[in-house]
Amino acid sequence: MKKYAVIFFLTYQSVYGFWLFKWFETPEPLPPYVQKHPMMDGSTVYGVGSGKSFLEAKSKALNDIATQLKSDVRSLTSVHKNSETAQTQTDQQITVLTQRKIDNYHIIDESHANGLTYLLIEYKRQE
Repeated sequence: MKKYAVIFFLTYQSVYGFWLFKWFETPEPLPPYVQKHPMMDGSTVYGVGSGKSFLEAKSKALNDIATQLKSDVRSLTSVHKNSETAQTQTDQQITVLTQRKIDNYHIIDESHANGLTYLLIEYKRQE
């Protein structure tokens, strides 16, 4: 009897863990703020972030707020010409820098779907 129980358990685990069955699962719905980012108004900025952990999602949401508030965009373009083959190669590097300390933010919503954490953060500007 124990032998049949072990065989049944191993068979069930093999079938249940079979990757093909993952195709038939329906993905969980995403929060509405992920599908349509809330708009910034006169004094309030919203940040949306997602990640495998709460801290990763929070970091991305705060970065989203920082890029909406102020950005310093720097672009470096270099052009290389090869006279022997008459070819031109262009390389461009774009860097976005933000320097703003974001305090007094509020987490409006925390959701979990499809193995990820989603956050909506609200920041009120003091100007």
